[in-house]
Amino acid sequence: LYASYEPERQFSELLFQNADFFDAFVKMPNQGGYSFPYSYKPAKTAKTHTANENFNPDYFIRVRGKHDILVVEIKAEGDDSNRNRAKCRDGLKHFETLNERLSASKEPWRYHFYFLSAEDYTKFIEKVREGKYAGWKSGLIQELSK
Repeated sequence: LYASYEPERQFSELLFQNADFFDAFVKMPNQGGYSFPYSYKPAKTAKTHTANENFNPDYFIRVRGKHDILVVEIKAEGDDSNRNRAKCRDGLKHFETLNERLSASKEPWRYHFYFLSAEDYTKFIEKVREGKYAGWKSGLIQELSK
């Protein structure tokens, strides 16, 4: 497992410490893994052009004994840029649409998308332990969704 930044290394350590709750997890490469498009306005005042890019979430984690995949993006504390707000917004929509299509196809798999910063790690693991991760919103997602 290769983690580029300290927040990712901390989260990876937490995954290994709690590995009994997961069947598998993978740290995705920064490019070339699973990606989907998102768009954002680079300036805080949102008066500039719209940038279109691809987003590659950091982790895909399979919950032990379930057909649930937790898709996690790790960010530093207070990283509430327009770019991250757009990644969060478009990521939530992407996985909502994917789950609707899986459900319509009678597939059992479901994807749960999270943006986490270090202050969310403990609560995230707690929700996984309790089996109450579906629909849970981290502090960072709540901030980015404002």
